[in-house]
Amino acid sequence: QGEDNRAITKALEIKEGSTIFSIASAGYNPSMLLLDNPAKVVMVDINPTQIAWCMLYFSAIKNLTYEEFRGLVGFGEGATTSPDERGRIYDSLRGSLPSKALAYWDFHRDTMSKSGMYLFGNSIRLWGLERFAPIAHSQETLDKFLSISDIDQQRVFYEEQWDSWRWRRAFILAHLNISPAIYYPYWDFLPKLSQLWLKRFQEVCWHVPNMDNPHIEINLTAKISGQYCLPDFWKQENYIPIRERLDRFELIHADGNEYFEHTTEKFDGFVLSNVGDAYNKEDHDKWVTRAIKRGKPGSRLTYLSVAGTDKGWPGAEKDSICVEQELSDSLMIQGIERGFLWDNFHIATVK
Repeated sequence: QGEDNRAITKALEIKEGSTIFSIASAGYNPSMLLLDNPAKVVMVDINPTQIAWCMLYFSAIKNLTYEEFRGLVGFGEGATTSPDERGRIYDSLRGSLPSKALAYWDFHRDTMSKSGMYLFGNSIRLWGLERFAPIAHSQETLDKFLSISDIDQQRVFYEEQWDSWRWRRAFILAHLNISPAIYYPYWDFLPKLSQLWLKRFQEVCWHVPNMDNPHIEINLTAKISGQYCLPDFWKQENYIPIRERLDRFELIHADGNEYFEHTTEKFDGFVLSNVGDAYNKEDHDKWVTRAIKRGKPGSRLTYLSVAGTDKGWPGAEKDSICVEQELSDSLMIQGIERGFLWDNFHIATVK
């Protein structure tokens, strides 16, 4: 859950041979950048857990069959993989992991083996919306909602059957009960935030068929069953192409600000995620400005802002960039961005 790889790749307009900067996160969305054939993707993250996550995830893509990979991550038919089998798959990769990543995953091996890498992730385990959806709707109604492929039918179903007062209350309660471990930067803002997310959820359901939106199943069930829609980065047809280009990744454990201060690399595109949400306006502007300074002329910068936290672009850099508001609006409004956490997908081109 979180960023949508389709919106990111559409915004970047990656050209063959490009050099791209990306926040590493868990490695899911950065892997999709490889399909546009860049020469290099530099992934940076200050969080050692995210680095360990990427190392196991990329090792799995490199060394496992698609069926084994699916079992380790825990999606589709792989969700039914037994803990013993998942543990065996992990053990087959231990020799490929550097010491710090190995120590992390050995410590969490048994817990991860119960559900797979994806559901082991903090944001899914601590989110909890799937516990509240059954308050509003039966399993039959949920299954019908998830399986809609026609957007006109979905709009009717949403208005007539889904958007009840019980659903709205369940959604808001779920978000008011999110663990502080996830959204501590927004804690005082959470009551208002839950209302904004509900509005954005409705907008997404109005424009994107659920059968083409894995975020819906993830958030309503905490699963990726494979019955409805898989994220593009887990589709079988993309598995081998991603594997064949894994050597184009450069994974760096560092603070992004410090990296931009010291690197001599110039980039054709930037995926800044929503890192700036944790900053005040001044520090946010410094973060984005450092990225702008490392951009080649014509390079694209992208970042997301959680609903209600939009900090815009640095005023001092207004002559250095061209803000692509029309493109941003089209990606948000037309449903290319399928997540509901965000109120703006910021895109700018370096002059």
